[in-house]
Amino acid sequence: MSAPKLKSVKASNDQIIPMQEASLDIWDKKYRLKDKESNPVDSDVNATYERVAKALSDVEGEDVREMWKEKFLWALQHGAIPAGRIISNAGAQEYKPATSTINCTVSGIVPDSMVGILEKNLEAD
Repeated sequence: MSAPKLKSVKASNDQIIPMQEASLDIWDKKYRLKDKESNPVDSDVNATYERVAKALSDVEGEDVREMWKEKFLWALQHGAIPAGRIISNAGAQEYKPATSTINCTVSGIVPDSMVGILEKNLEAD
């Protein structure tokens, strides 16, 4: 018995996934970078992807930084969407200096009582 031969599929470089109206609304409300007066900093979804791709590639060595920015941008434009805090906060330090790209937190076991909840809340500082 032999395993079937699989053919590799090459993705097209020009196939950008279009956004639906509801998706654009969510992007505008949750992920689009805005200044203190709520004016858009990201002009469109692609500007958000550019900001995120640049932020992700900034940690790479200078000799490969641009290559990684292009790879990250391509991935974002073709449907690889990272967690919400990464999309909204990566590359946004100038406008949101006290935010994080960490998308989840870890907590100990919280006893089911007001005292237990408040004690864990104090630990979070």
